[in-house]
Amino acid sequence: MLAHGELRAAETEFRKQTITSEKKQERLERERPWLWYAAAVLFFVIDRFLKEVAVIRGVDDSPGMVSFSLFRNHGIAFSLPLRTDLYWPAALIIFVLLAVFFVRALKRDKVRAGILFMIILGAISNLLDRYLYAATTDYLIFFGWSAVNLADGMIVVGLIALYFHGAKKERAA
Repeated sequence: MLAHGELRAAETEFRKQTITSEKKQERLERERPWLWYAAAVLFFVIDRFLKEVAVIRGVDDSPGMVSFSLFRNHGIAFSLPLRTDLYWPAALIIFVLLAVFFVRALKRDKVRAGILFMIILGAISNLLDRYLYAATTDYLIFFGWSAVNLADGMIVVGLIALYFHGAKKERAA
């Protein structure tokens, strides 16, 4: 039989664990990691739709400051050239690393996992283009020379969000 002091200590420890668990749950609900997943899927679908529209519509011969027009990016980011025999191995390595980070984050940090999911879906959309058309399909043309798509935005926003999420976690620690 436990002594009165041991019972009290056990009860106090149980309350601490319960409060800590409730705070974690409250924080998780406040951060809403499911929003990242929902946004990623929505943006992925919109990006794929807009790419198909751009392919059907073709190239706009008289682009303005901002236009919706087909642009085939045969390079990597910012149209930098990269040989095809180097592209796919590099893309595979990066994709595997993202997948590993995502799986690890699922166990530790649901928000980080959601952010990584957005980056992964953006990358998948661009990789699909590369597979289907041997180039990434861009459709928003700025000033007649800078071309992007929503998948690019998903990747950039995801990377920025990862940075700020990590900085926020460091401040909280």
